[in-house]
Amino acid sequence: MLRNAMAVLDLFNFVRRDLGVIEAAQLLGRPKSTTSRWLSAMEEAGFLVRDEQTSRYRISMRLAALGEVARQTTTIQREARPVLEWLAAVTGETSNLAVLDGSVAVNVEGAVSPRPIMHVGWVGRRIPLHASASGKALLAWRSEDDVRRIMPQPLERFTPNTITDLEEFLVDLAATRERGYSITWGELESDMVAAGAPVRDHTGAIVGAVTISAPISRVNRDNMPGLAAHVVRAANDLSTRLGYK
Repeated sequence: MLRNAMAVLDLFNFVRRDLGVIEAAQLLGRPKSTTSRWLSAMEEAGFLVRDEQTSRYRISMRLAALGEVARQTTTIQREARPVLEWLAAVTGETSNLAVLDGSVAVNVEGAVSPRPIMHVGWVGRRIPLHASASGKALLAWRSEDDVRRIMPQPLERFTPNTITDLEEFLVDLAATRERGYSITWGELESDMVAAGAPVRDHTGAIVGAVTISAPISRVNRDNMPGLAAHVVRAANDLSTRLGYK
């Protein structure tokens, strides 16, 4: 019954706020009689509320209150830890979770590379957005107006590869969106490469970026897509843990 209840609850979202029996049955691929029994049982248990006038069901305030408790007691860092440890193990590179803080990215959790030669991305480090994989992943899915508002001017140069022209940076963000992940090649530190992917919460908003960083001698343009695929998988896993569908 619990699995059936979860299937029903998964039908509700910010667009589909209530459901009739026939609509729910069609979405579930179940007979109307079976779906009606499930909905009635969930109403009796306090998970759903049935509108007496329309006979449509919606999420109960009791369940909504429990959801708020979960939201307030589950931190992104706690959920990120096992994801980052997996990412560091499967890629052999240091992994980090960064969030946007004004006009910089800040590492809030991480897992170090198991290799003796590694890049260290410590928790609390503040990272320029235009020269980092985390910054690019945090910005790429925002509007151009938002990016222009967030980015400090002028863009500081850290290495010969740093992008310091805002228009060029916007082109780079478009490429990031198209491929689904960000890349930096010696843009923050000459001997470092990195890849990042966005993390979304239950509303679909980007709340962080998962990244890996490595010595440039260990990564080339041929094996970067394979490493980046693991980064995207980790970011998607963390997004799922945060309630994103």
